[in-house]
Amino acid sequence: MENRIKRVGERIRFYRKQQKMTLETLAAKMNKSKATISKYENGTIIMDIETLYELADVFCIPIYCLIDDIRKESVNGGHMPFTSSTLYFYIFKGSGNREITESYLSLAKKDDDWQITLYYGGIPDSLNKSCLVYIGKGFGTDTTFSFIVTNYQNNLDQMYFTASLPYINWNGYLAGFWVGLTFEGVTPICMKAVISENRMEDREALRKLLTVTTDELNYFKKRDKFLLRSEE
Repeated sequence: MENRIKRVGERIRFYRKQQKMTLETLAAKMNKSKATISKYENGTIIMDIETLYELADVFCIPIYCLIDDIRKESVNGGHMPFTSSTLYFYIFKGSGNREITESYLSLAKKDDDWQITLYYGGIPDSLNKSCLVYIGKGFGTDTTFSFIVTNYQNNLDQMYFTASLPYINWNGYLAGFWVGLTFEGVTPICMKAVISENRMEDREALRKLLTVTTDELNYFKKRDKFLLRSEE
């Protein structure tokens, strides 16, 4: 219980700092004292559910963003290929030197929908105010897994991931396409991305998964569309 309260407090501090609020500012918006907000963030007092909803409203986020990864429950089932509610997400940074950006996303089941929160540039238990937060929904079938998310601070920044599920040899990760807008001229962009149940320590193998191959480029040149080749 104590650990869960602390994690909620860390999330409150994270979103407060992301939105450049001082303790005094948040306290005024919540009609609470600065000392009370500080205790929420430090996990020294328990808040009721109504207070959690009020905080979510102030931050303009769904309430699950404050509690989404406190419990690492299994999410297997309902066409969801993964068994963990916390997944690692990898793409090239886009700087031209093939530097890999490691992020993570959190899955939460709500009724028949999968709620997705992507913390771009953040890793579990180590969020910082500079990482970007994308919120949206996930969709699974027998053959595909996709999700669409929007930057909660900028509705123009919307991204889409899609991948085919392997028929055999499930290795705990999916390689797919990451599609959306780049703000280098506000133009569409498409790149490879990898989602994994476990942190991928072998960077060379990961870099190979993220690199566009010659066969894929040749297919594009011939047919004017990309086709993600299955791993050999």
